[in-house]
Amino acid sequence: MKHYSKLLLILSCGLFFLSGCFEDKKQDSPQNMAIPVSIYKVQKQNIPISFEYPTQLKSLQSVDIYARVEGILLEQNFTEGSFVEKGDKLFKIDPAKYEANVNIAKAQLQSAQANFKEASRNWERSKKLFGEKALSPKERDQALSLYESASAGVENAKANLENALIDLGYTDVIATASGKIGIKKYDIGDLVGSAGGNNILVTITQLNPIHAEFSIPNNDYYFLRSLEQDNLIVQYILPNGKIYEKEGKLDFIDSIIDASTATIKARAIVENTDNLLIPGEFSRIHLEGLVAKDSIAIPQVALMQDSKGSYVYKIIDGKATPAPVVLGNSVGNTFLIQSGLEEGDTIITNQLIKIRPNTPVTLMNQSTNQ
Repeated sequence: MKHYSKLLLILSCGLFFLSGCFEDKKQDSPQNMAIPVSIYKVQKQNIPISFEYPTQLKSLQSVDIYARVEGILLEQNFTEGSFVEKGDKLFKIDPAKYEANVNIAKAQLQSAQANFKEASRNWERSKKLFGEKALSPKERDQALSLYESASAGVENAKANLENALIDLGYTDVIATASGKIGIKKYDIGDLVGSAGGNNILVTITQLNPIHAEFSIPNNDYYFLRSLEQDNLIVQYILPNGKIYEKEGKLDFIDSIIDASTATIKARAIVENTDNLLIPGEFSRIHLEGLVAKDSIAIPQVALMQDSKGSYVYKIIDGKATPAPVVLGNSVGNTFLIQSGLEEGDTIITNQLIKIRPNTPVTLMNQSTNQ
């Protein structure tokens, strides 16, 4: 009997102990444990934005220098590949024929002026005689016609002289722009300026300032338009990766989107006083100083995706609560948020694989930096 009582007592203690163990395990189950997480406190702020695109350098203008009159090329007054200034004399075309034409035109003008003087005197006499009724109307009209014809002859002779002087002036081939001059197309002694021929003597390429042309994706373009641009900085990045010392200026954005590339053309102008930048060069253009005012940006690591789109986990009453968000542009390692979050919201930035909706969480640390 004593042995039976002892056995009951041992069994009772064992059951009590096992019950306590199961109770402890139930209390410590994962469903009831809070997951420690890192958080990000959502806040509105002015967010600096920058863009970078491939670019190609283009000359502001490339000027072809023509032979505008026909003749033998007598002089070349430049070194190929050098820099010339607007107004410099580049070539000399044989002026002999054009000097003779000027002399002929001067003689014709003198003759026309002499005829005009005679016709003018006759007209004055005719007016007087007609007033005294000593001249018929027909004779008066003839005198007036000769006077007017002589006057027109003088004007015609002046125009011919002016035209001859212009042609003579064209025998001095002048640089019409400043820049780097290319390879000559004709040698001294060649006949240039022939009708129907290729009359380009040389080409001048303007290097300062210089254009950097690039294309902006249409999504970036609409985003860029919404940004504050008062302090926009344009930097040209040299092919070696270094930033060119002189800042540029955005001087053109097209009004049409290229349907084949979904981009819009843009252009910056850059000073090139040392002629370091060469037309045709490919590199990159960097735009900074833009600001997205009063905007929300969150770390990319906080974002989740499902079949419905993007969402984050907000902490509400100590639990992880999914919140759908509409994303804007990416900025570094953050995303701008168009909607779905408000200033002051607290979102979770780690342990996201372990978290399920309404999972209890506890704060591991707190950060307000992106």
